[in-house]
Amino acid sequence: MKALLLALATLISSSLGAPLFSPYTRDSGLFALSEATSQQSGEVSPEVNSLIEKLTSSMASERAAAACRLGDLKATAAIPALVKLLADDTEVNQPVCGEKSRWNDAETKTTPGEVAAVALSRMGRPAVEPLIGALKSDVWPARSNAAYGLGLIKDERSVEPLIAATKDAAWQVRSRAAWSLGLVGDSRSIEPLLIALQDTEEKVRTQAAWALGLKGDDSAVEGLIRALSDSSSKVQTQAAWALGLKGDSRAVEPLVAALGNSDVNVRTQAAWALGLKGDARAVEGLSAALTDSNSKVQAQAAWALGLKGNSRAIEPLTIALRSNDPDVRAQAAWALGLKGDSRAVEPLIAALRDNDADVRRQAAWALGLKGDQRAIEPLRSALNDQDAEVRKQAEWALGMRRMQ
Repeated sequence: MKALLLALATLISSSLGAPLFSPYTRDSGLFALSEATSQQSGEVSPEVNSLIEKLTSSMASERAAAACRLGDLKATAAIPALVKLLADDTEVNQPVCGEKSRWNDAETKTTPGEVAAVALSRMGRPAVEPLIGALKSDVWPARSNAAYGLGLIKDERSVEPLIAATKDAAWQVRSRAAWSLGLVGDSRSIEPLLIALQDTEEKVRTQAAWALGLKGDDSAVEGLIRALSDSSSKVQTQAAWALGLKGDSRAVEPLVAALGNSDVNVRTQAAWALGLKGDARAVEGLSAALTDSNSKVQAQAAWALGLKGNSRAIEPLTIALRSNDPDVRAQAAWALGLKGDSRAVEPLIAALRDNDADVRRQAAWALGLKGDQRAIEPLRSALNDQDAEVRKQAEWALGMRRMQ
């Protein structure tokens, strides 16, 4: 489950505008680095040479597209030119390119420099040292994109340089460095990330909390608990997410307290995190959250209670089956299905008549897990439901009953 949760995780990245890109100026350090790292042994294909030339095009979109293609080709001969392109912070519409294309579909803007970082990451180990060198560039977009590329490669050689980058003068670089350290599985980064959790810039603190969540080490728990009281709700939300991934009971009471936070996202994330904690102390707080003013929090609390093997949740979840919000009712039905308690049977039978098809479907599923004679006739009636998915779930539930 942890691997799945980590995969769903939301990756945070941002950048600020900068002057127009000039291919051969702005950063003599990068130019010298590129010349020094040029290792074009053997024949370079005409396509690669043509694409390298396009990296200096006057059109930003063409520069980005060329970088994408070079990454697809894993053209190591282009590494020096791509390193120079890291400084290009001109905004363009997102091309379909490697790792970047698998980010949030709503994120349609990128820069040639960012795309160059993705392209370099696709070349793997040969690009690591050039990217480490680019962390010393005198322009922040190049340093930020270099940190990004190193995170995508996940090479242990980048750990110390990225730790140093968490102290960069530009917050954009510090944020990207924290993000990348989250992906590099190395315990050396925990202490620097805890320091970054106190950064003056909100986005750096948020990214540090995210990164610490990916570390299989409980030494970050106290720092993340303190971050639940951060002045920024975004940092608080990310800290709650990170604490959910920590198998540490110290987080339970602070997360229960966070259920009373004024920000709906913090409350929702705290409920999610408590669902992952096998601790009965969360039941009372989550039960109270079923009456939260926001239905999103209510639904998340119902989900969390479903994972608790505690009979105290039965009555609150039964009440939640009468919520005005169909998502809450459906989640409550799901949660009750996981409870080995016959008190849930009658409320779930009633939910088979709900006016929302998703609620009826979830109720049928839940009743399928109950070895109770009372559910047989109502489930047979559900075989005639107007919704095909409800009928299918009722048939499955009756099959489960016959097996039982």
